[in-house]
Amino acid sequence: MAVALASTLVACGSSSATTHTPRSHTPAPSASPTGPCASVRTTTPITDVPPACAALWAPYQVTKVPPPDILEQEHVPPAPPVKNMTNGAVSDADAQRWANASNRDSGWGKWAEANAQVAFLRHIVGPAVSGTAQERQVLAEGGQVLQPDCNLYPTSNALYPEGIEGSAYFARKSLPSRDPYVFVVVYNGPCSETLVFPDGRQISILDFSQPTTVFVAGYFVHDSVLGDLWFTEAGGNCQDSAAPPPQWCGR
Repeated sequence: MAVALASTLVACGSSSATTHTPRSHTPAPSASPTGPCASVRTTTPITDVPPACAALWAPYQVTKVPPPDILEQEHVPPAPPVKNMTNGAVSDADAQRWANASNRDSGWGKWAEANAQVAFLRHIVGPAVSGTAQERQVLAEGGQVLQPDCNLYPTSNALYPEGIEGSAYFARKSLPSRDPYVFVVVYNGPCSETLVFPDGRQISILDFSQPTTVFVAGYFVHDSVLGDLWFTEAGGNCQDSAAPPPQWCGR
């Protein structure tokens, strides 16, 4: 849903350090893109793209520019059908659009973390859910965080109003609680991410070992370059000692 949200909020396994040989990835073929970045076929230093393309991406504080079809190359899936629990306050069509936007947001996050674009992350997710301390440290050093699909794209979605109980829950966690709606989603496990250090060392981290329910509080935005996004500001999970609203966990 949000960048590294699953690893940030439900990390529950032990990490083990293992050494691997780095692999190169060949991007999948894409349809002919248009616009100032049409000639960018793979992620490229911003100093090496056409000036108009560099100007387009400069406000996002990137050092590299992705190809226009990066989300297609990543095979970002549509979201599962949303169970709309807003009693008509949000239409089913909007709820589904928001869920799809959340998957897109995760796709952008996957690209950013794989390319050490720390500043870019601020444009797609709030600081409270922008990754674990270990992930942020690796990225700050110029390393990579490689997120698998199981850590990004949920297998089920339900949209709830945040409500008084939800706001109180996030306040107990000292998280922003101004967002009117919350996605309650399930990620399948087991699921592990990989941290790649600048010297090539890699660590595999088990984020969760079984299907896990996570809360994703945020709001829908449409960005002229990035498209539809769900900007997540707060979250949690059903194992949280801060007592989340029981209806979010089926209790």
